[in-house]
Amino acid sequence: MKKLIPLTVLFVLAGTYLFAQVADPKKLATVQAGSVLAPSPIKIDGKLNEWNGNFQAYNHNTRLLYILANDEKYIYLVAKSTDFTTKAKIISGGIDLIINSDGKKKDKDAPSVTFPIIDHPERLAGSLGNRFENRNAGADTELMHAVQQRTIVAAKELRVLNVKSITDTLLSIYNSEGIKTAINFDTDGDLTFEMAIPLKLIGLAPGDTKELAYHIVLEGFQVPGGGGGGGGGGGARGKNALDFLDLVTPSDFWGKYTLAKK
Repeated sequence: MKKLIPLTVLFVLAGTYLFAQVADPKKLATVQAGSVLAPSPIKIDGKLNEWNGNFQAYNHNTRLLYILANDEKYIYLVAKSTDFTTKAKIISGGIDLIINSDGKKKDKDAPSVTFPIIDHPERLAGSLGNRFENRNAGADTELMHAVQQRTIVAAKELRVLNVKSITDTLLSIYNSEGIKTAINFDTDGDLTFEMAIPLKLIGLAPGDTKELAYHIVLEGFQVPGGGGGGGGGGGARGKNALDFLDLVTPSDFWGKYTLAKK
C-alpha cells in the first residue's frame, strides 16, 4: 500500500528545527496533580504568553507538555509539543479533550471537544515543495514557516460531541457557543495549543467541588480502512525522525481535576 502522506510534507508539518530547546520532562509530573486558577486576562491565540511556560505536567504517553486550568467561566487546556511526530499527529487528527463530570474514566456520553479539524492535512504543503528542489537549510526554514502559516489558516474548525445544547458536531472557531481554540508555532518551531470551553456547556458551575475525570487523546492520522491501537506512545525514533506507525496510532491519558477557586 502506498504511503498516503509524502515524507517531505510530514517533515515540514512537524518542523525542521534541529536544535530546538526542549523542556526537561524529568522536572514535571506525568499527569497534572492539582488545580490551577487561570491567569487574567486571557487571549486564546495559541501564543501562551499569559501562561509563562508554567506547564504542570509532561505526559510521556502523548509527549505533551500541558496545563489544565479554569476560571469562573471556562476550563482551559493549554499544551505544547516539541516532538516532530507529535506535532504532525496533532495537525493530522487534533487533540480531544473529553470531560466526565461524574469523575468516571468513561468516554460514553461525556462532552468532548476536538481541535484542530483540518481537511486533508497532508495537502498543506501544496506546491510549495516544488520551489525548493535544491534544498538547503534556508529553504527548509522558509518552507517550514510557509507551511506553519498555512496550518494556522487551515485550523478553522473544531468538533463537539455529547453537548446537549449543540446539535452541529462540526463548528467554526468563530462559533456562537463560546468555545475558543487556537494553535500557533513558537520561535523554536514547537506547536502551541489553547482551548477554552465554557463550564456551562459541560454541566459545571463556578464553585463546583466534584472531581472531574478528563481524557486527553491524540487520534493521529486516520488511514482510510485502517485500524489503530490505543494508548501507545510510539516506538523507537531518532531525534529528528518521524514515526509513521505512531502517527496513525492514537495515544491518550486520563487525569482527575477539581475546579480551582479564587
